[in-house]
Amino acid sequence: MVFTIKRPASKRFFQLSFEGFRPQGRNKFEQFVNIWAEFFRSLLEYLWDKIVDLLFLIGAAVYFLFQIPSTAKSFVVKKLIWSRGKLGRPLAFVTVVTASLIVFMIGEVLSSYDFIASPQVKADYIATSSDIIPKREMAVTTVPEERKRTESYVYKIESGDTLYSIGQKFKISVDAIKYVNSLSDNSILKVGQEITIPPVAGLIHTVERGDTLTSIALKYDVPAQAVADFNYLLDTSNLALGTELVIPGGKVPKIVPVISVYSGAPSTGISPAASADRGFCVWPTTVRIITQYFSWYHDGLDIATPHNIALPPLLACTSGTVVRAGWDPFGLGLHVRIDHGNGYETVYGHMSRIDVSYGQKVSRGEIIGLMGNTGRSTGPHVHFTIKYNGVAQDPFNFVQ
Repeated sequence: MVFTIKRPASKRFFQLSFEGFRPQGRNKFEQFVNIWAEFFRSLLEYLWDKIVDLLFLIGAAVYFLFQIPSTAKSFVVKKLIWSRGKLGRPLAFVTVVTASLIVFMIGEVLSSYDFIASPQVKADYIATSSDIIPKREMAVTTVPEERKRTESYVYKIESGDTLYSIGQKFKISVDAIKYVNSLSDNSILKVGQEITIPPVAGLIHTVERGDTLTSIALKYDVPAQAVADFNYLLDTSNLALGTELVIPGGKVPKIVPVISVYSGAPSTGISPAASADRGFCVWPTTVRIITQYFSWYHDGLDIATPHNIALPPLLACTSGTVVRAGWDPFGLGLHVRIDHGNGYETVYGHMSRIDVSYGQKVSRGEIIGLMGNTGRSTGPHVHFTIKYNGVAQDPFNFVQ
């Protein structure tokens, strides 16, 4: 029996199997360079394959995006055709709701951006404020146009100034200027004279003994809260004597003149009116139906119109300047007041239409509006008043 002993080949197999991992080169330097060169070549091949795959993916995505509109259109058209129009209303509803939600969400997102809410607030205001301000940009104070001047202003009369030109310059009523400065229509303004200009659209009231916020508000026909808010009154129950309060939108208190007992003769008023020319005024309208004459208890003429004709026009007594055109809360309704200079003034009440405006120049006999029935009135008529230095006169002493 012959026994054959085989030599193990594990060592030879191991040497052959890992032969490819051995670096090529005649020396160690060449082997080192070849190893790193092979590494970078393999890395570049890997990156190139990934770039190609990415470009292919991008191309597929672009192609898909271009196909979405046509595919969606085809889908919607098929659905609409298959449903025979039944999906039209639901589809429109969904579209509108979706668009609304998008606008709402985008608006909420954009409202927090700095380029929209960027007004800055001074640090000293935040340091002294007792309010909670979660974000500085939220504390924005906008001063309204009518609140930009809250204190009275001393104005020096210049050459050519009149009460009406000053009123137009400062955007306040002539009545307010006259009331604050104790002036009348026949007051003479001198160059260099100083007058007090009240804040825009307001009057000035000096607190006297016994005054309360309520009594002041009633005097000028304004809400008490408006006076308190405009003047920043924290304690409205205690008003300091001599304090000047701004009355926003305050109306000049109506002063009731003292009238002497009527003697039966035509009123002469002040001496210049007694010798007035009867041709000073034109008849204020085109009709002559007088329903009430001038008397001590009625300061003008009531001239009416028949009910079966159109409302007649109202005519300016003579040339002058419109100093009031609007609603009268004391009963005249729509009315116009014209200043004719030298202390003369005419008033036309209960109008149905006003064709002139404040500050407008009117000529003798010019149409200023239509007769009406506004205010406290029992029928279509005009309440025509002529005043001299604030005192009512008998119109028959001035009209033809």
